[in-house]
Parts: sequence; C-alpha cells; structure tokens
Amino acid sequence: MKDAMPCAAKTCTASVAGGRPERCRTRLCRRRRLDPRSVLALPMFEGVPAGPVMRLLDGATVETHPPRAVLFDAGTPADAFHILLTGRVKLYALTADGKESIVEIIRPVTSFAEAAMFASGVYPVSAETIEPSDLVRVRASGFLDGLRANPDVARRILAALFRWNSRLDRELRMIKETPPIRRVVDYLLDLAPDGEGGAVLELPLKKAVIASRLGMEPESLSRVLARLRKIGVLSKGRVVAIADLEALRRFEASAAAADR
Repeated sequence: MKDAMPCAAKTCTASVAGGRPERCRTRLCRRRRLDPRSVLALPMFEGVPAGPVMRLLDGATVETHPPRAVLFDAGTPADAFHILLTGRVKLYALTADGKESIVEIIRPVTSFAEAAMFASGVYPVSAETIEPSDLVRVRASGFLDGLRANPDVARRILAALFRWNSRLDRELRMIKETPPIRRVVDYLLDLAPDGEGGAVLELPLKKAVIASRLGMEPESLSRVLARLRKIGVLSKGRVVAIADLEALRRFEASAAAADR
C-alpha cells in the first residue's frame, strides 16, 4: 500500500440507495509512522524488552479509518493483526439468519486478531470500525520472520498471549454465569465515576450493541433497565441517570452475594 491517501474525508461519504452510509472498504484515510514505544504496554509484549518490540514493529504505520470500515471478514486469511490506538472496533459473527452477533468491542490501546495469525491462519470473526479509529496493521509475514530470528522473544510473546487469553477465558465464563441484571449493573458501574452522589452517563454504544456485548437480546436489556428504576436508574435513549451510585453499588454487592 502506498503512502498516498485513497480517501481524504474524516468520515465515509459513500452511500447506497436511500442515503444510508455504506461500509467503507477503502481501508485507509490517512497514514503516519508508528512510534513503537506507544504500544509497549500491550499484554502481548508483557515481559518483552523494548528493543526487540521496536525492531518487530519497525516501519509500521498508523492508519486512520472512517466509521464502518471493514478491517477483515470472517474466513479470510489472517495475514495481519491490528493494534487499536484510538476509536472503537467491533468484532462480530453472523448468525444463521444473517444477523450480527457482537463478540467483542475493542477499545484502545488493544491488539486483536493475533491469535488467528498464530493458530488457524484465518479470521474466525469479522472486524469493523464503529467510529473514526487509528489502527496499526502489523503484517504477519514480517512479524513472524522477526520472531523466527529471535526464538527467545517468540517464547516470551507466546507466553504473554497465553496468559492474556487465559484471563479473557475466565472473564467470558464469569459473564456467562452472571445473571443479566448483574451484567448490566456491572457495565453501568464501569462507566460511572468514582465517588458518591448521582451521575448522568451517556452510553458509548447503541443499546442493541451493548446488549449483544453483554450476551443478551435488546429486549432483555430493556427489561433489566426497567427493573432498575426502583433503585433510581432511569434510562432514555443513550442517556442513563443514576440517582445514587452508592445504592447501585450496594445492590450489585447484594446480588453478587446472593449468587454465590
């Protein structure tokens, strides 16, 4: 890919019949060189000295993508992994009836798709930007060549990925075993500020996306939010008002104790 800019717009202006924005497949709006030091804290580089990481990522560039840019499709060759620096990306699968099922919402600074590169060689899910996003696309060929040349670094990175994936597996099991109302309360508390008193939150994603991320149907999310009104949680659109944060924390603690 050349350094020329295929697209100069900050948002995708392509459209289909009816004026709805089309998924962008130009991949790239702007490009700049990556400073490898900005990604040293990634879990995959845990325990790896800075020098080898910087050599592995030498020459990598940061690409600015518009919303709804398709990064890769499920089933295609995993020829690269990505590092999200700003913005948000959704990983999703298509159900038998063609509906999207959100697997994960990626937030910065996070790497993703590296497991597919190391293991199956194909992407198991699809990836698409939710909003304007800065990403690093690290080509598999050059990265793997660098690891072959330095087996010690390769072992450290694989060990770090194993630890990270183990933590993710534990979190996913916990989510599946947690009742829907606790999933929603935990999500709201993660968004809420520290301290006491009330808070007004703007949900970062559409409720349908949040529901999918929490492993429930949108209707179930609506029912849970309706149940939370009795403890002072009011929802309208993407705005959620919490009358008493401490009361919500006590509710979560009580629900967690009851589930043990």
